[in-house]
Amino acid sequence: MKKLFYLIVFLFVAILAVTINLKNPQVVSFDYYFNIHFDAPLILVLTATFIMGLLLGWLLMSVSVFRNKRQVGKAKRELAKVEMEVENLRTMPIRDEV
Repeated sequence: MKKLFYLIVFLFVAILAVTINLKNPQVVSFDYYFNIHFDAPLILVLTATFIMGLLLGWLLMSVSVFRNKRQVGKAKRELAKVEMEVENLRTMPIRDEV
């Protein structure tokens, strides 16, 4: 079901990109810092901007994902240590001292 949803979304975005390209075939002028200048089709500029946004978002999310994975690993190790300690306490014989 999830794969079907992703396929539908992908097809929708692809069709949208193709129709934007067909409706806007003009070339745009792109000026950047340090006198960098080039002419490119509008769809290329839009696609490059979209991809840069995706990469930046992925980079920012990966930092928090790795941090959370590290915290989960640390918590699992601590839990295993506490479980082992509890198991050792359960197996110890009870001493009756009066």
